[in-house]
Amino acid sequence: MDKAQFHWDSIAKLPLEKGLNGSFAGINDGVLIIAGGANFPNEPVWEGGNKKYYKKIFILQKINNHYNWIKNEVELPKPMAYGASVVTSQGLWCIGGMNSKGIYKDVFLIKWDSDLKEIRIQKKPPLPTPLANMDATVINDKIYIAGGQEEIGGKATKNFFSFTPGKGWQRLKDIPGQGRIQPVVIAQNNGKTNVVYVFSGTYYDSTAQDPNKFLTDVWQYNPLSDQWSQKASIPNNGTPGLQGGYVGAAPVTKLGDAHILFFGGAGGDHQLWSQRLPLLKQLQSIQSEKKDSLSGSKKLDSLNNKIAENYQNTSFSKTIWAYHTITDTWSKRGTIPGKTQVVAKALKWDDDIVIPLGEIRPGIRTPIIRSVDVNPRKTNFGLVNYATLILYLGLMIGIGWYFSRRNKSSNDYFLAGGRIPWWAAGLSIYATMLSAITYLSQPALAYSYDWQAYLGYFTIILIVPIIITFYLPFYRKLNITTAYEYLEKRFNIFIRMFGSTSFVLFQLARMGIVVYLPALALSTVVGIDIYMAIIIMGVLAILYTVMGGIEAVIWTDVIQVIVLIGGLILGLIFIAYDIGDVGYIFSTAYQDGKFQLFDFRWSLTEVVTWSLFLGTFALNFAPYTTDQAVVQRYLTTSDEKQARKSIWMNAIISIPAGLLIFLLGTFLYVYFKDHPQFLQIGMQNDGIFPLFIADHLPPGVAGLVIAGIYSAAMSSLDSSMHSVSTVVTVDYFKRFTRPKSDVTTMRIARWVTIIVGVLGTGVAAFMAAYPIASLFFFFQEVVGLFGSALAGVFMLGIFFRKANWIGALSGAILSVLSLIFVKYYTELNFYIYPLIAIPTCVVTGYIISLLVPVKTPVSNELVYSRKNKRIKSNKSI
Repeated sequence: MDKAQFHWDSIAKLPLEKGLNGSFAGINDGVLIIAGGANFPNEPVWEGGNKKYYKKIFILQKINNHYNWIKNEVELPKPMAYGASVVTSQGLWCIGGMNSKGIYKDVFLIKWDSDLKEIRIQKKPPLPTPLANMDATVINDKIYIAGGQEEIGGKATKNFFSFTPGKGWQRLKDIPGQGRIQPVVIAQNNGKTNVVYVFSGTYYDSTAQDPNKFLTDVWQYNPLSDQWSQKASIPNNGTPGLQGGYVGAAPVTKLGDAHILFFGGAGGDHQLWSQRLPLLKQLQSIQSEKKDSLSGSKKLDSLNNKIAENYQNTSFSKTIWAYHTITDTWSKRGTIPGKTQVVAKALKWDDDIVIPLGEIRPGIRTPIIRSVDVNPRKTNFGLVNYATLILYLGLMIGIGWYFSRRNKSSNDYFLAGGRIPWWAAGLSIYATMLSAITYLSQPALAYSYDWQAYLGYFTIILIVPIIITFYLPFYRKLNITTAYEYLEKRFNIFIRMFGSTSFVLFQLARMGIVVYLPALALSTVVGIDIYMAIIIMGVLAILYTVMGGIEAVIWTDVIQVIVLIGGLILGLIFIAYDIGDVGYIFSTAYQDGKFQLFDFRWSLTEVVTWSLFLGTFALNFAPYTTDQAVVQRYLTTSDEKQARKSIWMNAIISIPAGLLIFLLGTFLYVYFKDHPQFLQIGMQNDGIFPLFIADHLPPGVAGLVIAGIYSAAMSSLDSSMHSVSTVVTVDYFKRFTRPKSDVTTMRIARWVTIIVGVLGTGVAAFMAAYPIASLFFFFQEVVGLFGSALAGVFMLGIFFRKANWIGALSGAILSVLSLIFVKYYTELNFYIYPLIAIPTCVVTGYIISLLVPVKTPVSNELVYSRKNKRIKSNKSI
């Protein structure tokens, strides 16, 4: 199944008729920069033509999909070609290279000033050794260079260098295997971290029988572990004399989370080097004999003609290959129309990929700059699937309408009058915590990584005793509606506002994400219009939440949990049926390390067992103890005993549900490892489950499983809407206005729910219209910093009698500042963040409380102590 279409176009022609190859090239500040390069301007190589090197810099501008050359007089310091070039945040790096006089270690940075319309060149620290015919890539502005040769005609090297801003050049472990010139070097994520890949290349040794040995091997370098590992070799692409495939000097780019796309390469059916080599040896032999006889002259002319014919008949592979880093598989994805360019770059320019110039056969360059647009094939979701989805969504509205008749008071709307059975409340807690992001990303995590994150589910079991012993009694005894009412009783109104405002901001940010990301996955993979997906989720969640209140939210959550777990089971069944051998699935996954559950190494930068387990415990601790969307469910049961059972219900169901989620991810890994051609070029890992649903599940079944994704999104959305509505109504409206009737309070709550729902849906639609996902994640992270701080504030209030509002606020601020520092100035992994933030808040908050005492009496009901630990629940709630 072809999952991509390639649309080719010639967008510009270099104002140099003979073209160039080996140029430094990159996109900087909206323009294409081409610097240096080489060609044969007069006689061709088979007629003894001399290669000419250039120092001119060409600038191609793009305005409204129209291209034009900008006049530029600035040049390179010397004629250069066959170095390495990469683009970082600073500009285009031109590294090493050669000309007819030698090979150089010079490094230059070229930057385009879009305001002044001019080129600027800045000298950078030179390479440790002269180098040419190598390749380079970049990870987070750190440059990696592999292969090359150190002198003209010199043997290919195994060199591997890195350049880090502020640290300079560093020699790293040599590339394993043989030295190589013209390798393909590119960085991509392997499912765990960003790594460097070195593909193919030529082992050049002028003293060997065959001076150009084409290499088919692939190597991966992990910067975190400083280790090389061998990957699946390049498949046979018809290169004469090779068992595998040769893609040296190919234009290459990375797409999506895990694909690397190769446009041809110097191998292929018409790479005639293996036929040219014996001809060249015969020519050398005849020339060494120095015979001037007529027969010798004729033989020499015949050989020269054959060599010339060989050169002219040589061309390069037209195959477009996709290498998938997670499954370590190769698949053919298309054919290049026209002539293949090698010794050229493939550069991302807006939504297109451009391949400027290059060699189209030995000694012949092209002046053409081509663009290729990669369009993933959209799946037709089908009428039956749409009907199934619509039927399910209609059921959600029906539930909202049914429970709307039972909302007689604000207590009904906010807390369901205490009518919710413990098991339903428990399922609702689970649905609230399991967003569509989790439903999509955790199978993708098992698919791309391994099972280590599954350990995090067991931390919920450890959190439950803490909640039901220390937190739940306070929430039930104090007859409160929001968790932040406790903060005012314990400290003051300012801390209550800090807590409720932090929660509202976080939920508004989260709502946009939990709607946008699944809508993006459904749009990209399934073909559902992204705005339609967003609006459907937003409008329906608003309708049944406004009509039915928390009772409708909880009962729709119950159905949604059933649907999404059913979707997981159906996915497992159909994958097992399609592959036909469950034992094969498990053995393949085991051999590839996909079932790894523990990593007992000590590391602060990599995700290992100790940081993952403790970090997940701390990450879960905040929402289970301070998040209104969760705490509110504790208060919807008839008494504290039922609330305890609901909390245990959530914890217990999380373990087998998590097992299904991770099993599905593992099954998907084996399925797509066996069928890499089914993967969508440039897809995000989170789209792997929707991709399987849309392409491989029967009509109707696919609609039901997609409904599971909608379920996960809507269960988070409705919980956020209702909990924010509760906080705004209780912590702001009721707290700062004169007492209103219960009818007025309910009307305000419903209007707040509508406004919040529209805001959340609007944020998601805005994200769909503008590519600001990374900025929004930044905003979410900054707001999310308050989660750990809030958990610390509640701990100070409950466990430390001497803690006061000054200490609590100071501790929260220092907690946020410490996390900002850790995130942006250290390489610590994410799971360590809350392990730093929560203790920082508690310790500094308590110390400051002792240094700055506040003489305010603290009721025994507001602080935990052994004397009053058996607080009885107020059953009137």
